[in-house]
Amino acid sequence: MFLTKHTKVIKIAMVFSLVALFCFEPVLKTLAEENPVGGDKTVEQLSGEIKEKQNNIDALREKINAYEKSLSEERSKSSSLRSQIYILETQIQKKEAEIQLNEDEIAETLLQIEKTQDEIKTTGNNIDDKQTKIARFLRELYQLDQKTDLEVVIMNKSISDFFNQMRSTEKIQGEINDILINLKEAKVKLEQNKTDLDSKNLALNELKAKLEDRKANLEDQTDAKQYILQQTRSSEARYQSLIVELKEEQDKINSDIVALEKTMRKKLSVGSTKLEELGDVILSWPVPSRVVTATFHDPDYPFRHIFEHPAIDIKAGQGTPVRAAASGYVARVQNGGKKGYSYIMIVHNNGFATVYGHVSAIYVETDQFVSQGEVIAASGGMPGTLGAGRLTTGPHLHFELRSNGIPINPLDYLP
Repeated sequence: MFLTKHTKVIKIAMVFSLVALFCFEPVLKTLAEENPVGGDKTVEQLSGEIKEKQNNIDALREKINAYEKSLSEERSKSSSLRSQIYILETQIQKKEAEIQLNEDEIAETLLQIEKTQDEIKTTGNNIDDKQTKIARFLRELYQLDQKTDLEVVIMNKSISDFFNQMRSTEKIQGEINDILINLKEAKVKLEQNKTDLDSKNLALNELKAKLEDRKANLEDQTDAKQYILQQTRSSEARYQSLIVELKEEQDKINSDIVALEKTMRKKLSVGSTKLEELGDVILSWPVPSRVVTATFHDPDYPFRHIFEHPAIDIKAGQGTPVRAAASGYVARVQNGGKKGYSYIMIVHNNGFATVYGHVSAIYVETDQFVSQGEVIAASGGMPGTLGAGRLTTGPHLHFELRSNGIPINPLDYLP
């Protein structure tokens, strides 16, 4: 009975131990290779630095909210040169605060990653320690199990010693069981830490992308301020005249696009080649960049007092190839020359249309079909260059998406 009982304990313990050994060591090795622990900071030190960064982040958010409140109050007033300059200067300060916020969020996330890596290392050491203890207990049980019942009785000087040894054996069994339970908990914690680490690395990449967007947006805001000052020469009369001209220009462009789209769709519905044959519309980005300097109906758009921004502005160097976001029919090619605004409109299936604005060169003609990804133009937007128009502050692509003539947010459809 004595031998049978211990043999079962040893076998069960060895199975659990081996399973634990093979389950944990590859995980720890992978984590160590993918996420090397850097620095000699303790978890407590890292927690303190994280708390400090979080306090800075909270203070910056309050500051940004104050800027937004001030902007809302100023936007409700009648448009004037003084008001517009104040709005742009406040937006610049707000963007600078948002950039600082972004940088602090990145720093805080990096600290969180370092802390999680330390916790993974600590958990790994804890697992190693428990595996060592199990191995030692197994050796002790194995040595006891090698003795016959008679040898066990002879080795003990009294019945009391015999039963003490039995209790000691049972204690070892109990400790092995406790350690195996702790090992299971450690594995769960390890897997949670790895999942947490993956999510933090993903958040870090998103924060870095947002930082790039905000820096580009700050550059646009600064350029817009200089543009208005240069165009108006600090004259309120010139400013009001500029607003009227720009608004008339935008209203005409919009009405032309809406009217022309209806005409072209009617024409294509009776033609030999129909839009339906092109298939469903699945958009792709028209330029390599994913940096959006102005969003759809952007509240910080420099010329928002003139009209709601019906597109996204994508950062693109002057002369970047512009590709058709989906297969379609070129309904309009507007070449504005050196002083005007150049754009291309393509109508697609499912009631969609795309508009590509501020282009500096045009490679397609009206009444032709284009395939998704085909180069249709070169980007522009640099003030004073071909096709830039007056309502631009720097190189970028103005990209519109319309559904049955109504502008919608392209970001909801781009991958």
